[in-house]
Amino acid sequence: MKKGIMIIGHGSRYNYNKWVMEEQKKRLEAKGFENIYIGFNETTLPHADDVLKDMASDGVDEVVAIPFFIASGLHITRDIPEKLGIPHGSGGAVVEVGGKKINIRYEQPFGNDPALADILSERIEELSSGKGKRGIIVIGHGSRLPFNKETVTFQADRLREKGYENVACAFNEFDEPHIETAFDEMVSNGMEEVIVLPLFISLGAHLKHDVPQKVHLRDGAAEDRLVLDGREVTVKYAMPVGSDPRLTDIIADKIEGKART
Repeated sequence: MKKGIMIIGHGSRYNYNKWVMEEQKKRLEAKGFENIYIGFNETTLPHADDVLKDMASDGVDEVVAIPFFIASGLHITRDIPEKLGIPHGSGGAVVEVGGKKINIRYEQPFGNDPALADILSERIEELSSGKGKRGIIVIGHGSRLPFNKETVTFQADRLREKGYENVACAFNEFDEPHIETAFDEMVSNGMEEVIVLPLFISLGAHLKHDVPQKVHLRDGAAEDRLVLDGREVTVKYAMPVGSDPRLTDIIADKIEGKART
């Protein structure tokens, strides 16, 4: 049996999502994994269903499909399974592709993995000046389904368990509180330094344009000192988590069928 791995990204009109996935693919290959393919749900090519056809043509009999997403949502529960021929709510299926039967195991996003809180914690330590009252905002994309909010809330709780204070959650769209609301509350509560932590896989339109505006940063600025409510407030904007090597370890465990807690 020939085993293949498909890492599935969201896709974006920017190339960041693709670059991050290619970086993770190289790391997996360095760990000895073979037959690694990259596909996307939308916008970026190749799409996941076309990649599955390529895998079938290459003689792959067994596929581990890994969504390169932080949290579940409509893409994970509906769109990607439909592209792969997996029944709704199933963890996999035997599908026929080009006259060949392929056994697909469909994994879940990174979600509640403890490595995410470790990555966020390191971002905080790297960005903190140690001066003044500090606030931390963990931001998510938001979703019509509950999974993104649950994941962001879970990771924020883990930061509190690590001893961090003044930790808030916020969302770019769909869920509440919105980023503007959480940021304004931080300022109203006297924070002198606000660290914004995107719980996102990669840069894209939201992180490049939407979020900076909502926290009073100029496009492309990772840090700025602002005068808000008559006080100086320093805003620091972290990079997303998708390129971190610890995500490579999470993917490797998923490939090998190892549960992480």
